[in-house]
This record gives sequence, structure tokens and C-alpha cells, in this order.
Amino acid sequence: MSTTTLHDIHPHIIQTHILPRLDGPSLSTVAAASSFLQALCSDDHLWAHVSNATWPSITHPRVQRLISTFPAGYRSFFDDSFPVLVTHRNRRRTWSKSKPDCYLHLSSRHPCPSELISAVDIRYKDNVIFSRVEFTNTTNDFLSPAFRIELNNKQENFQSINLKVDELAGADQETLSHLKESVTLNWILIDPTLKRAGNLSSIKAVSARQDWMTNETLLRYVTVLPGREPNEVVQCRIQVVLGAGEGGVGLHVKEVTLKLQDLDCSCLNGRDFLVITQGVLLGEDEVKRKVVGDGEVRKMYMEFKQMKRQRSEWMKKEEEKMEFAIKLNYVLMLVSFLFSVYFLSLLVT
Repeated sequence: MSTTTLHDIHPHIIQTHILPRLDGPSLSTVAAASSFLQALCSDDHLWAHVSNATWPSITHPRVQRLISTFPAGYRSFFDDSFPVLVTHRNRRRTWSKSKPDCYLHLSSRHPCPSELISAVDIRYKDNVIFSRVEFTNTTNDFLSPAFRIELNNKQENFQSINLKVDELAGADQETLSHLKESVTLNWILIDPTLKRAGNLSSIKAVSARQDWMTNETLLRYVTVLPGREPNEVVQCRIQVVLGAGEGGVGLHVKEVTLKLQDLDCSCLNGRDFLVITQGVLLGEDEVKRKVVGDGEVRKMYMEFKQMKRQRSEWMKKEEEKMEFAIKLNYVLMLVSFLFSVYFLSLLVT
């Protein structure tokens, strides 16, 4: 009795009936199994189907045209965007009050794009509750002030989260924990000049809390990235604001905000953002793309928080040293003055 192998199946059947049923990671695994399957998996239509299903926002015509110019089309885009960005930079233990200026390196490292593209998709379980493409011009105004990208919900017909919260107290702790695990966010930054992309989100939220002043639910997604000098790190912080519907029924996305912050909680300006993200997209400064679990992402976030505490303690000690030095200087000046008066009195007498 003869054995049927994969090679006995017509390639057209594999490409049209088997491979389209796979998700991105499974398709990558199949492509690595043999040269025969690798050739079948090289069809850009397969990767376009997988990418569009994973990130509905990239079906925007301008984004589609841009992805088609990537070195390997949608395959390159998927390989860039699906993994989490992980920074393997040594954790800084020496601090400085001075802050480097990334602008000095802006023109020498990589060409400056005329715009940056953000493709943002938020899901509650498997349902898309927010999807948007944002085009950010990198003008002179972009390069100088504290930089952030804000996306406001324009009351588009996205499905809301079918949960009820208290009209006055908002979401309780159980609901917050549920949202933290169930609401996933992808924020893909695309550089049209470099033809590279990267996911700036931690996918799952690292924290969830209720804002008692506004009665809104805040979800925070954080990725730790290289900073502006060796061994420095910054956080890419994305905050999702959820508002409740009438009677506390149904949660919907009101606003999504992205910004980079250093260990002093200062928001970086546009030129720093551009230099840092270009290096990240190109895999420079010990940045790797990895498919990691929620535990590792949150571990990196906790390490960043620990570094913030250490930085804060160091700054406090430096301020105490400065205050002591100032007080000591005043004491020495007073003593010097008293000695001068004493010796003058001796000369007079």
C-alpha cells in the first residue's frame, strides 16, 4: 500500500484550501518546515490575508500601497509587526542630571520621513472595538515640543464592550482585572522612508484603574525602549480611555494616547521620538523582536518602575547633598564674616 505524502497533494489545493486557514505564527512555522512549503508560503496574498485579519486598520488604501513597497511585501510587514519589541540594554545604575540631545544625530543616522503612520487596533476578546490609521507630519512643529499622538473616537460604528458598571463608582476591581486581560491593543508604527514597521504596544495592558474624577476606565500599555544614550531606557506609554454608556451599560473607547517618557516621567519631544523609534524599527541598540508571554512583558515593565524608583531616590539624595552644600557654604560665609569682624575689632583697639 503506497503512502501519500504532502508532495502528492496539488500545490494549488494547499495554497487555496489549507494555508489560508492558518494564522500568522502557524504560517511562519509551516514555511520553515521545508523548501517546498516555503515556496508555497511565499505568496504575498497569504500574508496580506493574515495581516488584514490581524490588524483591520491596515486595509486603508494608503497603508496597503506602502506595504506593497516593503522588501517582501506583507511578509516583511508581518515579521516586523507581530512580535513584541524587547530591549536587551543593560539596566542603568549610574545617573546623570544632564539630558542628551538627540537632534545632534538626527540628520546623520537615518533619513527623516515626511510623516509617520500609526495603525491602531483594539479588541475586546475577538471583537474589534476601535480601529484607526493616523498620519503624523514630521514638520518643525513636530520636532520640538513634548510629543504625543492622540486618537479620539469619532463615534464610529465600533462594537462596545458588553459590560455594565456602576454609574457613580465606575468599574470595580473584578471588572478592571477582566478588562486588563481581555482588551488587547496593537499600535503599529510605520516609517515610509525606512519601509519598516514595529508594534509599540505591550498587547495586553500592564495596569487598569478607575478615574474617580471623570468616572472613566484607564488601561495602560507599556513597552520599554532604548533611551537617548547608552544604557538609558524610556517607556512607550499608551493609554486607552474607556467611557460607559447610558446607565453604565456598555464600555466604549473614548481616546487613545501614545507618548515616550524617560525615568523622570518627562515626556520626550518629537525629535527624540523620531530618533528612538527609527533605531527601534531597524533593530538597533539591543532591540529584538520576540513573541513573548504576558509575564515577560510585565516583568520588563516592573523593572522599569524599579529603575524609576531608584532614579527618584538618587535625585532626592542629590538634592539633599546640594541643600547641605548650600547650608555649609552659608555657615562658612558667616564664620568668615565673624572672624573678619573680630580681627578688625582687634586692629581698631
